[in-house]
Amino acid sequence: MDEINILLAKHDQNIKSLQHQINELKGVQEEIKSINEILVTLTNELKHTNEHLKRHEKKIEEFDHAPKNRLNQIITAIISALAGGFITAIIASFITYA
Repeated sequence: MDEINILLAKHDQNIKSLQHQINELKGVQEEIKSINEILVTLTNELKHTNEHLKRHEKKIEEFDHAPKNRLNQIITAIISALAGGFITAIIASFITYA
């Protein structure tokens, strides 16, 4: 009978020890859940931030190309004006000699 009481006492101690460990793990589990929720929120924020960055990069590229496009327009206008003047001079010289 004493052996049964001793075994029951040992089992009771083991059960209490396991319950204490489970209670500690519940706290850790709650922390893990909390960290997981924070990570999900941060991931969503990073996605939005990346979208904003892509939009800003496009705008910066447009600003970078604007002076180049404007320079091309100016060069085209100068070449057109010179070609028009040259053609006008040739036509004027034919009219003068004719």
